[in-house]
Amino acid sequence: MVRIAALNYEIFVEDGTWGLIPTGDEVLSSLPVFEITRGGGVMEYTPAFGEAHKLPGTVLSLEYVQAVVIGYDDKARCWVLGFHVARNKEDKARWLELVRWPAGVNAIYAASAQQAGRELAEHIGCPLKVFGAKKLPRHQPPGSVRSGVTGPLVPHQREDIDPQRVRLFAQSVNLPTQHPNIWLGRGRGGITLRLAKDAAHAKHGDVAPAFNQVALDPKQERIRLIPPTGLLGTFLGGQKGREIAFDSVRNIELRHTIAREYVPQQEEKDLITEITYTTYTWGVYLTLADESLLLAQTTHATSSELSRKRATVGDKFSVNSKEGIEYLRQHKADQEAYEAAENFAWTVAIVIANALEVHVVKTQVEEEPA
Repeated sequence: MVRIAALNYEIFVEDGTWGLIPTGDEVLSSLPVFEITRGGGVMEYTPAFGEAHKLPGTVLSLEYVQAVVIGYDDKARCWVLGFHVARNKEDKARWLELVRWPAGVNAIYAASAQQAGRELAEHIGCPLKVFGAKKLPRHQPPGSVRSGVTGPLVPHQREDIDPQRVRLFAQSVNLPTQHPNIWLGRGRGGITLRLAKDAAHAKHGDVAPAFNQVALDPKQERIRLIPPTGLLGTFLGGQKGREIAFDSVRNIELRHTIAREYVPQQEEKDLITEITYTTYTWGVYLTLADESLLLAQTTHATSSELSRKRATVGDKFSVNSKEGIEYLRQHKADQEAYEAAENFAWTVAIVIANALEVHVVKTQVEEEPA
């Protein structure tokens, strides 16, 4: 659950719902006075809230919302959150304030206000526009794994899967299997993981596996890590391979990292449209006593231009429009690509952990924007 304090209200985001709960000593009820459910198509509010915010009745279609707007009001010296609403797309949108933050300098409530706006735009499925922000946070790529640390360097979620459950999962895996640039199958009596050369080189500062082939030999109980240079490169003095005993491995870690980058697109002099680019990475790590070795990774990238696009574009009474069908097609393709990347990394982790008879440790890390 996400909780964000604002002036006279607490914003909550939970189970696909974005809502407002009034706060203060004089408040007798902790029930929401305003709610939007993802995919619901309407905003719901109490009669008193609707009257105070110039909203009709107690329900309003989200089709009238052209954009979620978050910004710093220089005159009032506070952050405000609201909507640009219009009856038709061609009409001039009017401002409708939803909630504001206490007065103060720009930076004090910038992060919480922008987070509330981003969450609201995701739930409605519309663009996010920002004004008056001194600086919008941008994500920087995560650094490499340091020797001496055997897990994420930041707070993370964790789930341990014991070898018995690993064995059960592994029984349903059919080998060989592959993903772009990665192949997993049986080698000479053991398991072999092969990476294409492109998958074994870091790009733009990202972390990449240092080896493009991992061979597990159950007879000798050794793991052979072969560098991208191959046999000829090693002979000529390139990076050397490495051997690791089975009993040196503590576990296999499947690390799911979510990284977001917020990119402003200038629309008007004092107004920008913010696009969120999200990269999901699944890394399979070999965990030793004092280091974690990245064996393979899969990724999926998407943006808010897809997640904030509604299926009912243009026609408020039809979900079978040409735009709606195209949106559903794009959304399905995006979801299938996400699941393929996630499932393949899970398969690699399970198969290798089963061969080594060790735990799989699933971790999830959400990178904080810089």
